[in-house]
Amino acid sequence: MSAPADDPLAVASARTWVEVDDRAGVRTIRLNRPDKINALNAAMMSRIAMAIREAGPVGSHTIVLSGAGPRGFCAGADIAEFAQGEVQLAGQEHALVSMIAAFAESPLPILLLAHGRALGAGATLLSLADLVIAADDLSYGFPEIRFGMYPAIVHGALMYKLSAAQASQLSFSGRTLAVQETVSLGLVTQVVPRAEFDEASGRWLKYYLDRQTSLTIGKRAWCQDGAGHRLSQRVQSLAPLMLENYADPAVRMMIDQVLGPRQSG
Repeated sequence: MSAPADDPLAVASARTWVEVDDRAGVRTIRLNRPDKINALNAAMMSRIAMAIREAGPVGSHTIVLSGAGPRGFCAGADIAEFAQGEVQLAGQEHALVSMIAAFAESPLPILLLAHGRALGAGATLLSLADLVIAADDLSYGFPEIRFGMYPAIVHGALMYKLSAAQASQLSFSGRTLAVQETVSLGLVTQVVPRAEFDEASGRWLKYYLDRQTSLTIGKRAWCQDGAGHRLSQRVQSLAPLMLENYADPAVRMMIDQVLGPRQSG
Protein backbone atom coordinates (compact mmCIF):
# COMPACT_ATOMS: atom_id res chain seq x y z
CA MET A 1 0.00 0.00 0.00
CA SER A 2 1.30 3.46 -0.89
CA ALA A 3 2.40 5.72 1.92
CA PRO A 4 0.53 8.93 2.74
CA ALA A 5 2.10 12.27 1.81
CA ASP A 6 3.41 12.96 5.34
CA ASP A 7 5.04 9.54 5.77
CA PRO A 8 8.84 9.94 6.18
CA LEU A 9 9.56 7.46 3.40
CA ALA A 10 7.17 9.23 1.04
CA VAL A 11 8.71 12.59 1.87
CA ALA A 12 12.22 11.24 1.28
CA SER A 13 11.20 9.81 -2.09
CA ALA A 14 9.54 13.09 -3.04
CA ARG A 15 12.84 14.92 -2.45
CA THR A 16 14.43 12.60 -5.01
CA TRP A 17 11.55 12.81 -7.49
CA VAL A 18 11.08 16.59 -7.18
CA GLU A 19 14.41 18.39 -7.33
CA VAL A 20 14.57 22.02 -6.19
CA ASP A 21 17.48 24.34 -6.95
CA ASP A 22 17.96 28.07 -6.31
CA ARG A 23 20.39 30.01 -8.43
CA ALA A 24 20.67 33.68 -9.46
CA GLY A 25 17.15 34.47 -8.29
CA VAL A 26 15.54 31.55 -10.14
CA ARG A 27 13.99 28.59 -8.36
CA THR A 28 14.11 25.53 -10.62
CA ILE A 29 11.70 22.67 -9.87
CA ARG A 30 12.44 19.51 -11.83
CA LEU A 31 10.27 16.41 -11.83
CA ASN A 32 12.65 13.45 -11.82
CA ARG A 33 10.67 10.23 -11.91
CA PRO A 34 11.23 9.35 -15.58
CA ASP A 35 10.41 5.66 -15.25
CA LYS A 36 6.83 6.70 -14.41
CA ILE A 37 6.85 9.66 -16.84
CA ASN A 38 7.01 11.82 -13.72
CA ALA A 39 3.61 10.68 -12.43
CA LEU A 40 2.76 12.67 -9.30
CA ASN A 41 1.93 11.00 -6.01
CA ALA A 42 0.59 12.96 -3.05
CA ALA A 43 4.01 13.57 -1.50
CA MET A 44 5.38 14.93 -4.79
CA MET A 45 2.41 17.29 -5.16
CA SER A 46 2.92 18.53 -1.61
CA ARG A 47 6.61 19.13 -2.26
CA ILE A 48 5.85 21.08 -5.44
CA ALA A 49 3.32 23.22 -3.56
CA MET A 50 5.84 23.93 -0.80
CA ALA A 51 8.61 24.71 -3.30
CA ILE A 52 6.42 27.29 -5.01
CA ARG A 53 5.23 28.91 -1.77
CA GLU A 54 8.75 29.15 -0.35
CA ALA A 55 10.39 30.52 -3.51
CA GLY A 56 9.77 34.19 -2.74
CA PRO A 57 10.91 34.11 0.89
CA VAL A 58 14.28 32.58 -0.10
CA GLY A 59 14.90 35.37 -2.61
CA SER A 60 13.77 33.87 -5.90
CA HIS A 61 11.93 36.11 -8.35
CA THR A 62 11.03 33.47 -10.97
CA ILE A 63 10.07 29.79 -10.92
CA VAL A 64 10.96 27.35 -13.71
CA LEU A 65 9.35 23.90 -13.82
CA SER A 66 10.45 21.01 -16.04
CA GLY A 67 10.31 17.23 -16.28
CA ALA A 68 13.13 14.72 -16.76
CA GLY A 69 13.18 11.79 -19.15
CA PRO A 70 12.51 11.26 -22.85
CA ARG A 71 8.81 10.33 -22.69
CA GLY A 72 7.26 13.46 -21.32
CA PHE A 73 6.85 16.26 -18.82
CA CYS A 74 4.28 14.51 -16.62
CA ALA A 75 1.83 11.67 -17.25
CA GLY A 76 -0.52 12.91 -14.51
CA ALA A 77 -1.39 11.72 -11.03
CA ASP A 78 -0.06 8.38 -9.80
CA ILE A 79 -3.14 6.24 -10.38
CA ALA A 80 -1.57 3.21 -8.72
CA GLU A 81 -1.37 5.24 -5.50
CA PHE A 82 -4.91 6.56 -5.32
CA ALA A 83 -6.35 3.24 -6.51
CA GLN A 84 -5.19 1.73 -3.20
CA GLY A 85 -8.31 3.11 -1.54
CA GLU A 86 -10.20 6.10 -0.20
CA VAL A 87 -7.44 7.20 2.19
CA GLN A 88 -4.90 7.43 -0.64
CA LEU A 89 -7.41 9.14 -2.91
CA ALA A 90 -8.22 11.70 -0.22
CA GLY A 91 -4.50 12.31 0.23
CA GLN A 92 -4.06 12.98 -3.47
CA GLU A 93 -7.17 15.17 -3.54
CA HIS A 94 -5.81 17.34 -0.71
CA ALA A 95 -2.33 17.54 -2.25
CA LEU A 96 -3.68 18.34 -5.73
CA VAL A 97 -5.83 21.18 -4.40
CA SER A 98 -2.84 22.53 -2.45
CA MET A 99 -0.57 22.35 -5.49
CA ILE A 100 -3.10 24.12 -7.73
CA ALA A 101 -3.60 26.83 -5.09
CA ALA A 102 0.17 27.36 -4.83
CA PHE A 103 0.41 27.86 -8.59
CA ALA A 104 -2.61 30.13 -8.80
CA GLU A 105 -1.70 32.32 -5.83
CA SER A 106 2.04 32.62 -6.45
CA PRO A 107 3.12 36.25 -6.96
CA LEU A 108 6.13 35.01 -8.94
CA PRO A 109 6.10 34.32 -12.68
CA ILE A 110 6.09 30.57 -13.39
CA LEU A 111 7.72 29.31 -16.60
CA LEU A 112 7.23 25.70 -17.65
CA LEU A 113 9.18 23.55 -20.12
CA ALA A 114 7.14 20.67 -21.53
CA HIS A 115 7.77 17.85 -23.96
CA GLY A 116 6.01 14.60 -24.81
CA ARG A 117 3.13 13.71 -22.56
CA ALA A 118 1.48 16.33 -20.37
CA LEU A 119 -1.64 14.60 -19.13
CA GLY A 120 -4.06 14.93 -16.21
CA ALA A 121 -2.37 16.69 -13.31
CA GLY A 122 0.63 17.37 -15.57
CA ALA A 123 -1.58 19.11 -18.13
CA THR A 124 -3.12 21.06 -15.25
CA LEU A 125 0.28 22.44 -14.25
CA LEU A 126 0.90 23.43 -17.86
CA SER A 127 -2.48 25.20 -17.90
CA LEU A 128 -1.62 27.22 -14.77
CA ALA A 129 1.87 28.34 -15.78
CA ASP A 130 2.39 31.92 -16.95
CA LEU A 131 4.63 30.97 -19.87
CA VAL A 132 5.04 27.55 -21.50
CA ILE A 133 7.85 26.55 -23.84
CA ALA A 134 6.84 23.26 -25.45
CA ALA A 135 8.36 20.73 -27.80
CA ASP A 136 6.49 20.01 -31.00
CA ASP A 137 5.76 16.46 -29.79
CA LEU A 138 3.59 17.69 -26.89
CA SER A 139 0.47 15.62 -26.13
CA TYR A 140 -1.93 17.46 -23.83
CA GLY A 141 -5.12 16.05 -22.36
CA PHE A 142 -7.18 14.71 -19.49
CA PRO A 143 -7.74 10.94 -19.83
CA GLU A 144 -9.57 10.42 -16.50
CA ILE A 145 -12.81 9.60 -18.29
CA ARG A 146 -11.15 6.30 -19.30
CA PHE A 147 -11.57 5.24 -15.68
CA GLY A 148 -15.10 6.57 -15.42
CA MET A 149 -13.88 9.60 -13.48
CA TYR A 150 -14.75 13.19 -14.32
CA PRO A 151 -11.77 15.40 -13.32
CA ALA A 152 -13.83 17.94 -11.37
CA ILE A 153 -10.83 19.59 -9.70
CA VAL A 154 -9.08 19.85 -13.06
CA HIS A 155 -12.23 21.34 -14.59
CA GLY A 156 -12.07 24.11 -11.99
CA ALA A 157 -8.37 24.70 -12.62
CA LEU A 158 -8.82 24.90 -16.38
CA MET A 159 -11.22 27.80 -15.91
CA TYR A 160 -8.19 29.86 -14.84
CA LYS A 161 -7.53 30.41 -18.55
CA LEU A 162 -10.25 28.63 -20.53
CA SER A 163 -13.99 29.04 -20.72
CA ALA A 164 -16.30 26.72 -18.78
CA ALA A 165 -17.38 25.12 -22.06
CA GLN A 166 -13.79 24.42 -23.12
CA ALA A 167 -12.97 23.00 -19.67
CA SER A 168 -15.95 20.66 -19.70
CA GLN A 169 -15.36 19.41 -23.23
CA LEU A 170 -11.70 18.65 -22.58
CA SER A 171 -12.69 16.84 -19.38
CA PHE A 172 -15.61 14.89 -20.88
CA SER A 173 -13.90 13.87 -24.11
CA GLY A 174 -10.51 12.78 -22.80
CA ARG A 175 -9.21 14.02 -26.13
CA THR A 176 -5.47 14.53 -26.54
CA LEU A 177 -4.47 17.82 -28.15
CA ALA A 178 -1.42 18.33 -30.34
CA VAL A 179 0.84 21.25 -29.58
CA GLN A 180 -0.66 23.65 -32.15
CA GLU A 181 -4.09 23.21 -30.58
CA THR A 182 -2.68 24.22 -27.21
CA VAL A 183 -1.16 27.29 -28.83
CA SER A 184 -4.57 28.20 -30.26
CA LEU A 185 -6.09 27.91 -26.78
CA GLY A 186 -3.47 30.25 -25.35
CA LEU A 187 -1.87 27.55 -23.18
CA VAL A 188 1.54 27.36 -24.90
CA THR A 189 3.73 30.39 -25.57
CA GLN A 190 6.57 29.03 -27.72
CA VAL A 191 7.02 25.79 -29.71
CA VAL A 192 10.46 24.35 -30.44
CA PRO A 193 11.59 21.19 -32.25
CA ARG A 194 11.80 18.11 -30.04
CA ALA A 195 15.20 17.19 -31.46
CA GLU A 196 16.56 20.55 -30.26
CA PHE A 197 14.43 20.88 -27.15
CA ASP A 198 17.14 21.34 -24.53
CA GLU A 199 19.06 23.94 -26.51
CA ALA A 200 16.08 25.76 -28.03
CA SER A 201 14.04 25.88 -24.83
CA GLY A 202 17.15 27.13 -23.03
CA ARG A 203 17.44 30.03 -25.47
CA TRP A 204 13.80 31.01 -24.97
CA LEU A 205 14.16 30.63 -21.23
CA LYS A 206 17.13 33.02 -21.26
CA TYR A 207 15.17 35.42 -23.43
CA TYR A 208 12.39 35.67 -20.86
CA LEU A 209 14.64 35.66 -17.79
CA ASP A 210 16.55 38.59 -19.31
CA ARG A 211 13.22 40.45 -19.16
CA GLN A 212 12.54 39.82 -15.50
CA THR A 213 10.87 43.16 -14.84
CA SER A 214 8.41 42.51 -17.66
CA LEU A 215 7.63 39.05 -16.30
CA THR A 216 6.97 40.47 -12.85
CA ILE A 217 4.73 43.25 -14.14
CA GLY A 218 2.87 40.77 -16.32
CA LYS A 219 2.22 38.47 -13.36
CA ARG A 220 1.03 41.38 -11.24
CA ALA A 221 -1.34 42.43 -14.02
CA TRP A 222 -2.70 38.87 -14.28
CA CYS A 223 -3.27 38.67 -10.53
CA GLN A 224 -4.69 42.18 -10.17
CA ASP A 225 -8.34 41.06 -10.10
CA GLY A 226 -7.82 38.19 -7.66
CA ALA A 227 -8.22 35.41 -10.22
CA GLY A 228 -5.81 33.13 -8.36
CA HIS A 229 -7.69 33.40 -5.09
CA ARG A 230 -10.99 32.68 -6.82
CA LEU A 231 -9.46 29.63 -8.48
CA SER A 232 -8.29 28.28 -5.11
CA GLN A 233 -11.81 28.64 -3.72
CA ARG A 234 -13.32 27.00 -6.81
CA VAL A 235 -11.15 23.89 -6.75
CA GLN A 236 -11.63 23.51 -3.00
CA SER A 237 -15.40 23.52 -3.47
CA LEU A 238 -15.18 20.96 -6.29
CA ALA A 239 -12.85 18.55 -4.45
CA PRO A 240 -15.66 16.48 -2.78
CA LEU A 241 -16.95 15.55 -6.23
CA MET A 242 -13.71 13.65 -6.89
CA LEU A 243 -14.31 11.44 -3.86
CA GLU A 244 -17.97 10.98 -4.78
CA ASN A 245 -17.04 9.89 -8.30
CA TYR A 246 -14.49 7.36 -7.02
CA ALA A 247 -17.12 5.81 -4.75
CA ASP A 248 -18.83 4.35 -7.82
CA PRO A 249 -17.87 0.62 -7.96
CA ALA A 250 -17.67 0.82 -11.75
CA VAL A 251 -14.75 3.22 -11.45
CA ARG A 252 -12.66 0.76 -9.43
CA MET A 253 -13.49 -1.96 -11.94
CA MET A 254 -12.26 0.17 -14.84
CA ILE A 255 -9.08 1.08 -12.96
CA ASP A 256 -8.44 -2.61 -12.28
CA GLN A 257 -8.92 -3.37 -15.97
CA VAL A 258 -6.32 -0.76 -16.96
CA LEU A 259 -3.76 -1.24 -14.20
CA GLY A 260 -4.40 -4.83 -13.19
CA PRO A 261 -5.44 -5.86 -9.68
CA ARG A 262 -1.84 -6.31 -8.46
CA GLN A 263 -1.12 -2.62 -9.03
CA SER A 264 -4.45 -1.10 -8.05
CA GLY A 265 -5.53 -3.30 -5.17
